[in-house]
Amino acid sequence: MFSFLRWSSGSAALLSVSMTVGAIAPIVISAPIVAQTTSPSPSPGAEANFSDVAPDFWAKPFIQALAQRNIIAGFENGTFRPQQPVQRAEFAAMIAKAFDQNQVRQLTESGFTDVPGDYWAASEIQEAYKTGFMVGYGSTLFFPEQSISRAQAITALANGLRLSPDGTPANILRSYYKDAGWIPAYAINPITAATQANIVVNYPDLRTLSPLQNLTRAEAAALLYQALVKQGKIEPLANNVTAANYVVGRNNNVSQSSSTTTSTSNNGNSTSATTSTTTSTSNIGGSNSTTTSTTSTTEPGDIYALSTSNFTTLSSALKTAGLADTLKGKGPYTVFAPTDEAFAALPKETLNKLLQPQNRETLTKILKYHVVSGELTSNQLKRGELKTLEERPVNIQINPSSNQIAVNDASVTQPNIQASNGVIHAINEVLIPPDINLNQLQ
Repeated sequence: MFSFLRWSSGSAALLSVSMTVGAIAPIVISAPIVAQTTSPSPSPGAEANFSDVAPDFWAKPFIQALAQRNIIAGFENGTFRPQQPVQRAEFAAMIAKAFDQNQVRQLTESGFTDVPGDYWAASEIQEAYKTGFMVGYGSTLFFPEQSISRAQAITALANGLRLSPDGTPANILRSYYKDAGWIPAYAINPITAATQANIVVNYPDLRTLSPLQNLTRAEAAALLYQALVKQGKIEPLANNVTAANYVVGRNNNVSQSSSTTTSTSNNGNSTSATTSTTTSTSNIGGSNSTTTSTTSTTEPGDIYALSTSNFTTLSSALKTAGLADTLKGKGPYTVFAPTDEAFAALPKETLNKLLQPQNRETLTKILKYHVVSGELTSNQLKRGELKTLEERPVNIQINPSSNQIAVNDASVTQPNIQASNGVIHAINEVLIPPDINLNQLQ
């Protein structure tokens, strides 16, 4: 994402609200990406020690093992940058080094128009596509420098390894993850399969998947390691290694099969789920036909509760502005929620000032500009102005041919996150009311 997450006014970039397999709707750019060499450079030394990976760092066993096998690499200054977000091109390069899968499809002769032939990861991107791990956006774009989310990365690994879920995915995911409701529709089956295969690694909370968060380099190492374990190409971590405790499903007794009734609870913000399954068998034309009907009822947390796990900066800002209780209330509300990356795109001093007591009124106005009274899912949004709680409208734009949505200059990157008191649409920019001048903050 990086420079794509701009907050100043400009022409709107439109995002698809429909999810293609393995990717959240991309940010559309018009200029081709020029060749560059920002990939990590191989670091010498069999010990694979990096100056910024402490001996007790949670992911060190994963990082060290893959670095020794030349699957991942550090940087020329001896660092690994474990918290740095992974770009799609970088993840493709990791996949190309880690796996030797057969090709399952061909790329068009023109390839991806935003990946020129001399791009540093051009061949790796092609291989990741041809072997079924990663997909493009449409038939011509790959967006190599866009950060990859955890949901996208896990989906890519499940697809590339040809994994399929065993059981009812919705039930299985709720049994493992307290934030299962945040998993995009395209990723439900792949993440279920990856979970059952012990590929998913969650640090520090085993039950928090954070599917919309950008994948870090440390997390990439952990997922790739576990995928190689699944293939039998590398040994599982020993039970006495702390990092093994963060492998989902490895050391717990959570059922990995569907049950007729599932009930989960999340203390403080209750989430209940009841699923009934009815199966009937009939003989039609000499062959048995089995029909399974599943009915699921889920009560998610409120908007503020849901924001605390995947929109941490927004959650903090809402609390500072005194709006947390509002979004815990009955509502219903529609919230256009800036991601953490969207807030990070603001100048650091601007964000710091907004969180200061003397600027609380300005912060409140900005946040209310993201909230609409009433619940509007993506298919209920109409082109034109939409009044916000700030009493100023936002401009909704919809591409009629693709149902792509933009709010002012922000793009919807994840629509229809259901809450008990409304709906959240994730956006990639902070919306600034036209009467607010951020340069005048005290």
